[in-house]
Amino acid sequence: MVRREVPLDPIWDFHILSSSGEKQEEYKMLVPSCWESNPNLASYKGKAVYSKRVTFGGNARLVFKGVSHTAYVYLDKKQVGYHYNAYTEFNILLQDIPHGEHLLEIIVDNSFHEESALHVSNDYHSYGGITRPIVMEEIGEMFIKNTHFIPYQENGKWYAYASIKTLLSNLSNEKKLVTLKIKVGDDEISFVDKVLPPNAETLLENSFEFPAATTYTLENPKLYMLEAKLFDKGKEVDDLIDRVGFREVKVNGKDILFNGEKVIIKGVNRHEDYAEFGCALPLEAMYRDIEMIKSLGANCIRTSHYPNDERFLDLCDENGILVWEESHARGLSEEQMRHKNFEKQSLDCIKEMIESHINHPSIYVWGILNECVSNTEFGRSCYVKQFELIKHLDSSRPVSFASLEAHIGSDLCLDLVDIVSFNIYPRWYHETSVKDSLCNLKQFVNSTSGAGKPLLISEIGAGAIYGYRNNNQEKWTEEYQQSALTEQVTTILSDEDLSGVIIWQYADCRVDKGWFHGRPKSQNNKGLVDTYRREKLAYHKVKGIFHSY
Repeated sequence: MVRREVPLDPIWDFHILSSSGEKQEEYKMLVPSCWESNPNLASYKGKAVYSKRVTFGGNARLVFKGVSHTAYVYLDKKQVGYHYNAYTEFNILLQDIPHGEHLLEIIVDNSFHEESALHVSNDYHSYGGITRPIVMEEIGEMFIKNTHFIPYQENGKWYAYASIKTLLSNLSNEKKLVTLKIKVGDDEISFVDKVLPPNAETLLENSFEFPAATTYTLENPKLYMLEAKLFDKGKEVDDLIDRVGFREVKVNGKDILFNGEKVIIKGVNRHEDYAEFGCALPLEAMYRDIEMIKSLGANCIRTSHYPNDERFLDLCDENGILVWEESHARGLSEEQMRHKNFEKQSLDCIKEMIESHINHPSIYVWGILNECVSNTEFGRSCYVKQFELIKHLDSSRPVSFASLEAHIGSDLCLDLVDIVSFNIYPRWYHETSVKDSLCNLKQFVNSTSGAGKPLLISEIGAGAIYGYRNNNQEKWTEEYQQSALTEQVTTILSDEDLSGVIIWQYADCRVDKGWFHGRPKSQNNKGLVDTYRREKLAYHKVKGIFHSY
């Protein structure tokens, strides 16, 4: 590696801030973590400041994988950056910093403040803190900002082709003549003698053939190291490493195709939430989830309702698990979508999600705006703008959104998607049979521009409190959840008109205080396992059903 990291000790000084910005209680805080993991801050909503002295100089990039949810970054008491949204990566460029010790401070706010359009009281918890890793990188006058890799077919046959785009940054006041070499497996391609204008970013792009590449499949998820190296006058000045896979996702009529073969989705919705860790899951907890979901027989995870930690996506890549990655938004009313910051914050989230995660071969669909207002003209205008941005950034994947059951008969946006998706809850919020609910849904979809497209049940399920059991088939018992899911999942998977099911949800999760009505223990209890990953009866029943289809 040429690009070096500046060491950042994981223990930071931490202070609660008053409404006037004065430092109050003092703690030590682990980074990454949720501050709710400290028993004194278990329900804290507000501002806090993280601080650390760091020795470095010259040019550097501060890369934040996730700060929940509003961050103000200061170096030596001068603000150098701002970011909104807990679930997307952002970076801050520091130039010509004198060598020596510097004070780095990050003010974090997880309150539902008036500038926040997406982080509002919701059916999951908005945790506080620096919840994903921070990296500080030393860089020179030139560096590789990102490399995007899009594999594709040509002439209807599967050959290993890929479009490669690399964004280079020249921080100097002089134009530079550089060569970029990119190695994928044993194949190397080059961009030779490219001019980089001063103080500017330059995009290099071309398509290449990789005839020896092995296809990435769910059974054999073959990954390749992508190593990009930047040379100035023959000397390597920067590098960037990622992993990629050669696969293609398409929609053909009512089928979702992965490498040209029809795939039936057997999935779970998953929140980043774990009893001991909040949303700041260590790698060991992520890996445990992967193993439990694989054991279940699932082949898909939906990142409800926000982009996930890249380390979890790495595990999905390695294990051949399909990912529906979703931009941040859930259940917003038209009034909330008319918030002055909604459009910018939503589009920023999409842009950051795709720019950071486009290379993950496990991601097979981009999703937006779960259960938002897709049944009004204003709502439709929001969906149009967001899908247009996604298709501009990445046209290689299908797009979808999870529509609300109440919008059956009124949804206006089914023409905008490649995959039609609905969240329905027969046998939980109403007593309609699953078969009748699906019949009603299909009749509506077939009367709209969604007809002839894949139809996916993006949420279905029932609640159960772990350990609450009796023989009366009452709601909230493990027995009732098991019975409801049996009818739900078997009916869906036996319906040839459907492309599959994504169960709500894998694990119970904490909800915000305003959602305690109908949420025993202030949790969404529809998980197949509880917040400690203890298996409910339904986990074993679904496991048997998934393995039989």
